[in-house]
Amino acid sequence: MLDHRLAPPAERTDQPVISILGPLELTGPRGPIRLTARRQQILVGALVWQANRVVSIDSLIDVMWGTESPSTARSQVHISVSGVRKRLARSGLHRLIDTEPPGYLARVGPGKLDAHRFDELAELGRTALAAGRLSDADQYYAAALRLWRGDPFSGLRNEHIESIAARLCERRITLSENHFDVRIMLGRSADIISEVVPLVAKYPFRERLRAQLMIALSRSGRTMEALRVYQETRQLFVSELGVEPGPVLRDLEQEILTGTAARTAQDRFSATR
Repeated sequence: MLDHRLAPPAERTDQPVISILGPLELTGPRGPIRLTARRQQILVGALVWQANRVVSIDSLIDVMWGTESPSTARSQVHISVSGVRKRLARSGLHRLIDTEPPGYLARVGPGKLDAHRFDELAELGRTALAAGRLSDADQYYAAALRLWRGDPFSGLRNEHIESIAARLCERRITLSENHFDVRIMLGRSADIISEVVPLVAKYPFRERLRAQLMIALSRSGRTMEALRVYQETRQLFVSELGVEPGPVLRDLEQEILTGTAARTAQDRFSATR
């Protein structure tokens, strides 16, 4: 039975729902809160990424301007915070950003930030998988991935924010790989092919994804296509990286040729660590 924590948190409280797994969005009791100023968006993004921890003004200056901060940077941070607070107040929210020397703190309750919820569901999925509860793991992973609405902080160009987005994307693709393995173990190999193919195109050098595609095709009776994936992988790796595919993919090709490919990609890559 699924843990009760899979259910979404109650909405319509005095705490905003904050989304960063896509465009930055804040939602309060009166609906969406519009932050049109880029500087305010960067400020809020930096604070909610470190939710419930104090972020110093110096750190915020570094995030907002880097090494080329103006002499008025500190006062501009204060002005940006004041502007955000006014927008929040008009939406009925009066306590998201608190002043906490030497800077500010975003107070975010449980389940109110989608990135936190993603991590929680991912951990529940890992726990279920470790206990052999594959169907539960499948549902937890699927629920976590449904939280994504696009690229993190999409449309907000800033070196620091883009670095955060890259880390979030790595969590997403790793969880997607875990989810694909679970569905392979559940006998649903054919279901994942259409999802794995575009990810292989987006992340062409992730060997685990390519192994999952080969396994899914092989188990779906598409042996020649699975072998073609290996040949395309080898050509890409040799031409772009100057190396052969790793031993996991090489062994998998031989097992597909002999009809003995039984292990999942997770088993294969875990064994190499």
